[in-house]
Amino acid sequence: MVIRNIVGDQNPYANKKIERPEPKEVQRTQESVKTSGEAADRVVLSSEARLRGAALQTAKDAPDVRREKVDELKRKVKDGTYRPDLKKAAANLIRDDLDLLV
Repeated sequence: MVIRNIVGDQNPYANKKIERPEPKEVQRTQESVKTSGEAADRVVLSSEARLRGAALQTAKDAPDVRREKVDELKRKVKDGTYRPDLKKAAANLIRDDLDLLV
């Protein structure tokens, strides 16, 4: 079943046109932004945000001291010789879940 245009135009924006400002108006707007320096926005970070930023930067700057271990594990996985300790992994998962509850 096909219903065609029983109420009229279904696009309420079809008859509206975008009014573009004249180039002089755009230039005046840009000049007013340049001269209103005293009303400029400011960003103020809390002490916690500054601390988190410093911690993130420190972590990024830290050397990768475990690269050898990662490379060794990748090699073992690729060779098929990696045998994880399943009891230790399960214990760690349970410990993490308990930490969430406490």
